[in-house]
Amino acid sequence: MSANSPNRIPVILLTGFLGAGKTTLLLRWLQESPATGLRLGVVMNEFGQESVDSQIIGRPGLPIQQVSGGCVCCAPDNELDRAIRQLAASGDCDYLVVETSGLADPDSVIDILTDADLLKMSRLQAVVTVVDGPWYAGKSSGDAGDRVLARRQIEFAQVVCISKCDRIEPDEIDTIEAAIHQVNPRAECVRLPFGLPEIGTLLRRLPSEQQLDLETPLQKVTSDVTHLHASYQSVTWRFPVPVERQAFETFLTQLDPKEVVRAKGFVRFTRSPGRLYLFQTLWGHHLIEEFQGKPEPDSVAVLIGPNLNPEQHKTALRRLITGIIDIDRKLLF
Repeated sequence: MSANSPNRIPVILLTGFLGAGKTTLLLRWLQESPATGLRLGVVMNEFGQESVDSQIIGRPGLPIQQVSGGCVCCAPDNELDRAIRQLAASGDCDYLVVETSGLADPDSVIDILTDADLLKMSRLQAVVTVVDGPWYAGKSSGDAGDRVLARRQIEFAQVVCISKCDRIEPDEIDTIEAAIHQVNPRAECVRLPFGLPEIGTLLRRLPSEQQLDLETPLQKVTSDVTHLHASYQSVTWRFPVPVERQAFETFLTQLDPKEVVRAKGFVRFTRSPGRLYLFQTLWGHHLIEEFQGKPEPDSVAVLIGPNLNPEQHKTALRRLITGIIDIDRKLLF
């Protein structure tokens, strides 16, 4: 199969900073996909050791491949290559969405997706970036490195989705769009949750690969953008037993957003051990809701942030279960 073959599977690259709403957009595409008559396959990459988002979107019949080794822009090239090849060869999907970690530099990922050998079986159809509206408007935390990485994600996009527009004023959205067009004048802006970049429309666009000069490497900036996230670490913790909800919420509230930008996972509570809950935090704000997806994932917490102390957070999580286990021992003896 040559790079000119019409049978190459189209790939949509989905980028955006931590907590911007990439998985929420992907869930909307999953709902839309059956109406198009096209089968969706997903390549999922997360910065932490545990893929929480793949558990959120997972459902029977959905082909998913994971890219391990940390952020996809730093993982071995063959990890992403392998995932795409396996899905393309499976015959189970008509197009792919590659959702990167929120810390991924799209430049490095595009380099992989436009490799001559991979282009024989796939084509880079579109780059879609999700921008957190309130965050980009300056209502949340974040350092200069985070802003530079978000800007890079905008630079390479054909479509920029501004998320959470229902939380900010219309004039603020206008200001964000103007700022985005200063970074990338060619980008189409979509306001979420009001609009949606439709799959059919994306697949009918001129492929991104035809808008890139593949004969020469993509332009590099002087700073090492790929490793702007070098200070970021992740902590993964599995809950052996249900925990007390108030204590858990206190734990989330006390997380310093300068250390833990993003936390997510699944947890069970002592008063309702038969129910599983999805929790998410971003810049110090948390949300907990019952999770009804099947099959049920393990109870696990993933924390991501710059300069966080893994042992300190593991100790705090361990304290959540210490009292529960002690109570169980008293009941047993």
